[in-house]
Amino acid sequence: MTIKSVTEKQRISNRLNRLEGQLRGINRMIAEDRECGEVLQQLTAARSALQGTINAYTEQMVNDCLLAEGLSAEERRQLAGEMLAVIHRSKLS
Repeated sequence: MTIKSVTEKQRISNRLNRLEGQLRGINRMIAEDRECGEVLQQLTAARSALQGTINAYTEQMVNDCLLAEGLSAEERRQLAGEMLAVIHRSKLS
């Protein structure tokens, strides 16, 4: 299943494009030997931006995939289990 809303896809894509630019900027900062504190501040901002994107995508995934009409209870359980498995794996690393 995929996200169906074109608007939401664009919103998530915009977030990823901003994050990509942010990461390029951090890479440039490191190459320019910028102060460690400045680089760390930008890295933590990028981490927050990525987490926000993950949250937005997950919310949309729940709405468009897990709550989609026409799914059986078993299909919903399976999708929910898959989502939780991914979330739990990411917390372990």
